Amino acid sequence: MLTAILVDDDYPVLRYLSQTVTWDALDIELIGCYSNGLEAWEATQVSPPDIVITDIGMPKMNGLEMLEKLRSANPNLRAVVLSCHNEFHFAQQALKLQVNDYILKESMDVGHLQQVLHKISVDLNLEKKISAEMLLYKRKESLNKSALKEKFLKDTLYQTSCKKELWIEQARIHGITVDALYYIPMVVSVDRLSDVTLSRKMNDYTIVFAVENILQEILTSNHRCEIFQHSNKELVVLFCCDEPDKEQQLLKYSAKQSISAIQQYLKISVSCFVGRETRNPEDLRKILLPMLKEPGHRFYLKESTVHRFEKATFAEVDMYTEYSRYYSAINDMLALNQPEELQATLSSWDEWVRTERFRPSDVKEWTLQLLMELQMKTKLTLQYQPDISEEKLYDVVNSIERIDHLQQWISQYFKQIFRKMSLVAVHSKRAEIIKAQQYVIQHVTEKITLEEMASYLNLNSSYFSRLFKRETNYNFIEYVNMMKLQKAKELLQQSNKTVEDISDYLGYANKSYFIKLFKREIGMRPSEYSAWN
Repeated sequence: MLTAILVDDDYPVLRYLSQTVTWDALDIELIGCYSNGLEAWEATQVSPPDIVITDIGMPKMNGLEMLEKLRSANPNLRAVVLSCHNEFHFAQQALKLQVNDYILKESMDVGHLQQVLHKISVDLNLEKKISAEMLLYKRKESLNKSALKEKFLKDTLYQTSCKKELWIEQARIHGITVDALYYIPMVVSVDRLSDVTLSRKMNDYTIVFAVENILQEILTSNHRCEIFQHSNKELVVLFCCDEPDKEQQLLKYSAKQSISAIQQYLKISVSCFVGRETRNPEDLRKILLPMLKEPGHRFYLKESTVHRFEKATFAEVDMYTEYSRYYSAINDMLALNQPEELQATLSSWDEWVRTERFRPSDVKEWTLQLLMELQMKTKLTLQYQPDISEEKLYDVVNSIERIDHLQQWISQYFKQIFRKMSLVAVHSKRAEIIKAQQYVIQHVTEKITLEEMASYLNLNSSYFSRLFKRETNYNFIEYVNMMKLQKAKELLQQSNKTVEDISDYLGYANKSYFIKLFKREIGMRPSEYSAWN
């Protein structure tokens, strides 16, 4: 439906026209009536109308001045002037402003006005239909060209090699120009795409399409290049040149410009990876395929930056030699509610990983195992219900491509755990119970009795026993044994300690009692559990 406004300082005219004209029948919505041009101009800044019916002589801003401003905002504006003035110069001004009709109030007929509005409505709707069809055609044309370019790129990457001349001719048939002595490939990757789609409420295709438009505007003004969409988060730019050294220098500047523009206009971070120059499609394939198929080379690189593509080398050192130390430290900090200390430990872990340059797949596997075990531990021992399932945890960690992103995500993950645990503690637990649980976790290798714990809390032992049972649904000694058995499971999985060593380490005077307790709670003997894991 079209929109219209009435502007006249004569209130009876506004009232008469707003009530007499059959707006609905004309498929027009009257969205406002105003007493002067300035008021109408200010009210329609955000949403300009399609049609304006206005007087000329009004205070603050006359009708012709208002039309001039409105038309600058909406060139397709239609206007009908109602005036008491029949002087030629007013009509001449109206003509310059492409007014559709000039009606004298003294001879105004609503029927005539409706005929004028009907004609305007038909013309505008036809124009809008044609514009929509043109937009749809251009979009289809763009999609078709994009699909042809994507196919050409895939053929270049995966089909049997062909002579350069034939390759250039195939490109030309698809409207792609790659006739040059040298080619320099660049891969443009959207950083943290999953986060972007959530925060911007945009799908992958729309994001990459918007990035491609900015690249097209900046890069094609300085270079001979073709831009191809390779995936839902990557674009390939092929720079065609005759002097690769000069092109490389300008290319880096243009890539930085593109990164800044995409950040400024789309609020999206992208990274650019530039390959070495080549002279034919066969060599181009050898350069581009590793850039696209080996994302591990990006793991330790900074985001929102231009990088020269190089084959990455990683350490062959076993990460799991430090697993037990980090697990124990983080587990204790969670139990003792020490968020600042945990963040410091995460920073230490991050520095260690970067210094050693472990394989990205190993870092993710190590991280997943740590988070899943800690998640299970906090769920069982601290009555914390995690917000993220193991399947979701797996998907999220494996989708992360950079160490910066991984470290920040882990940090945020633990902040959420601390936040939720603090709420649980405030609303669900007595301070004495929280203190007792923290003490048990911190002193799990010591012998802890009910009487000693009550004395530590300055409580009567019988009262403390009843209070602990009421708040946790566990007897205190049951809880102590549960913590010790959780620690025993960790040691059986992560250390070379014997069952006897673990029994002594956890403060059990009798090895047989420890084995009996372990089997009753876990369902198997410690030796069986160790072999099973």
